[in-house]
Amino acid sequence: MSSLTPVSKSAIPAWKWWVVVMMLLATVVNYMDRQTLGSLATFIKADFNLNEEGYGTLEAVFGYSYAVFLIIAGFMADRWNLRWLYPIALLVWSAAGFATGFVETLFQLQVCRAILGAGEAFNWPVAVGIIRRIIPRESQGFASGVFNSGMTFGAVLTPIAVLTMVGPHGEGWRRLFLIVGAAGSVWVVLWLLGTRGERAEEMSHRPEEETAAAPIIPFRQIFTLRTFWITLAVGTAVNMSWHFYRVWLPRHLVVDLKFTDQQLQYLLIAFYLTADLGSIAIGLLARRLVTPERSIERARKIVVLVAAAICLLATPVAFIPGRDVMVPLYCLVGAGIMGVFAMFYAFVQDITPGHTSKCLGLIGAFVWFINSRLHPLVGHYADTHSHAIGKFAPMILVAGVLPLLAALFALTWPEKRETAPAAAS
Repeated sequence: MSSLTPVSKSAIPAWKWWVVVMMLLATVVNYMDRQTLGSLATFIKADFNLNEEGYGTLEAVFGYSYAVFLIIAGFMADRWNLRWLYPIALLVWSAAGFATGFVETLFQLQVCRAILGAGEAFNWPVAVGIIRRIIPRESQGFASGVFNSGMTFGAVLTPIAVLTMVGPHGEGWRRLFLIVGAAGSVWVVLWLLGTRGERAEEMSHRPEEETAAAPIIPFRQIFTLRTFWITLAVGTAVNMSWHFYRVWLPRHLVVDLKFTDQQLQYLLIAFYLTADLGSIAIGLLARRLVTPERSIERARKIVVLVAAAICLLATPVAFIPGRDVMVPLYCLVGAGIMGVFAMFYAFVQDITPGHTSKCLGLIGAFVWFINSRLHPLVGHYADTHSHAIGKFAPMILVAGVLPLLAALFALTWPEKRETAPAAAS
């Protein structure tokens, strides 16, 4: 066990938490633009004559574009002015979401999804890069959990919007895309007004003390770092788990568990709200567990194990316990997955200074290429197979086990000496 220098928790100016909250809101907009398709899947499949495999292919179009631009976004986020890169990306993906409300053909819908994926790919590399610059290391896991909870906030708001604006037979689904797509312009104005002057300067540069303590290595050397490969393994497992739930849990609830499309919206609200609470709570737990006797790395390992254990609550689906039992368990699984996500983003920020966003982009792209290939195969499997536990239940079962693999990889993260942050004045 390594010896540790006591770690004190630095005071963080209020404006930095305002930036984190703004990134949370950007992630809300991001996920609403993305998740609207899933919440309206039944109606869109009917309008464009899609089977499950066709729907999986539509998800794949988004995923392949997202994967390619994650790499581009990672390199740009480590080089460009993040204050401007963020709103430009947000305007691109919001415009694509808005345009979806006007599509008339499947090809037009696919083009909009591809552009949406290209713009949305910038959200996480830019946000994680900003956190790396402005938030002390012991609080980065919590800050990541806060901003990343925007995924689930957005996913909660989407079914509420569907219930409010879309009729029982899909009337008005195009209007929902228009409203969600237009919401991004309000965020852009608030962001540019609130990140002027010295705030913009601090967001654009790495902390001087960090650069002095750990000089930036050439990018090619990250592939020789043990921490990069650990983070790749953690990120692959947790991303695959989350996106299996994001894409296929709604189909599982409707097709296997026989909920109606209207009931589905309420269930998605419960699932994503619980997941959101898990993201924030588990991120906060990681910060609270850091003590002079317990390193940041050790605290993160404890937390990721706890979160992964929660995800195993999906395993009873193999015994067909009934939908009243499984729905609450799925909600808790969502909380566990998001907790692992918060730690994953913290690990990314610790790989090496100067290449945080590039590392996240490469890891994300790797996962999205895999997922984009798998989604049509999952849809084809569901079209051609049926099990006693349901068409989609086997995938949901596997997805619940994947975070445990992420946790096991995380346990191999090396611990190191801590340098105590300067006391806040």
